[in-house]
Amino acid sequence: MRLNPFRRIPGLRLDAHKFVLLVTFVLFWIAFGTTQVTYDTQATGMGPMFFVALVIALPFAFVLTRPLPALVFSVGSAFLMALTLPGELEPGGDWPWTVVQGLIIFVLLFATAVSRPVRDAAWAWLLTSFLFWAYLQPGQRAGWVVALGAISVLGVLTGRLLRARRDLRVQTELSAAERARRVVLEERAQLARDLHDIVAHHMSLVVVQAETAQYRVPNLGDAAREELQSISETARSALTETRALLKVLRQENAPVQDAPQPGLHLLEELVDTTRRAGVDLEAEISGDFGRLREGQSLAGFRIVQEALANASRHAQGAPVRLTARSDAQGVSLTVISGEVRQPFRIGPAPETGHGIIGMRERAAAAGGTLQVGPTEGGFVVQLSL
Repeated sequence: MRLNPFRRIPGLRLDAHKFVLLVTFVLFWIAFGTTQVTYDTQATGMGPMFFVALVIALPFAFVLTRPLPALVFSVGSAFLMALTLPGELEPGGDWPWTVVQGLIIFVLLFATAVSRPVRDAAWAWLLTSFLFWAYLQPGQRAGWVVALGAISVLGVLTGRLLRARRDLRVQTELSAAERARRVVLEERAQLARDLHDIVAHHMSLVVVQAETAQYRVPNLGDAAREELQSISETARSALTETRALLKVLRQENAPVQDAPQPGLHLLEELVDTTRRAGVDLEAEISGDFGRLREGQSLAGFRIVQEALANASRHAQGAPVRLTARSDAQGVSLTVISGEVRQPFRIGPAPETGHGIIGMRERAAAAGGTLQVGPTEGGFVVQLSL
């Protein structure tokens, strides 16, 4: 892939290729108007001078796409012009070509060093140095060869810098995408583990109830006992498979989570913990959250927990308000952070993780709706179950 360091010229609406064509057109007319300074136009006539100006300016049109072939063409035409065209300058003059042609050779040499490998840049420098060594005065040759070498070295370093920045940008984009994918997978694995704990709890109750029914319920018939035994065996099988799946979902070396799963009934404890961490938190909790399913209660608790953590991390010193209500219409959880000096950003950030993605995953798994977005100087997270 060839490197194009001039993809768009700053401050211009033209893209780089159109800009180069425009510059080539201007160089052509400058070369046509200044050929009489270098060459004897009376001996050659205006027609050949028009062709000479075209040969001088045309290589510049390929500075972005084919700089090395354009440089070879420009250097070769300079050789031929110095040999065949009658000069206007006195013998032994300082510069046997037009100024435009010399400048174009410099630009093409630099572009070749930027976009091509070091080996091609070295050949381009040798070719250009041979041209200058052949036609300049002995006292000027060494200086111009060194100057051409400086142009080549500067081009090579510039090319490496641009390639390094391009590779870094590509790697940064890949790392961000991989980080986002990993966070989503980890969050989904955590969701699966939480659901497992809920399912395992209820399946364990099914097993216990099925196996103890014959002792708790008198006068059970043989058919009922066999049915309860079948239910117990099916529940045990499902529980065993669920536990096996958990081993796959749990990360390697991750501790086993054997503590009871939290829920919205622990909001008061979460509020106290958040306040002890230094957050200016105002909470309004009302209603009975016990009628929610365990999965919904867990999802609501985790979303509120993540919202408060984000507020403490990104809105340090700002007041935070938590409103939790449970009524006949459902459960509404709202976390609003106050105004901060720096505005919030929506979307993943490499230094902050992907908490909003996880909250959306949990809300969808619990059958709820989640709304997040900036407010007047702050941020709001609202969950409805």
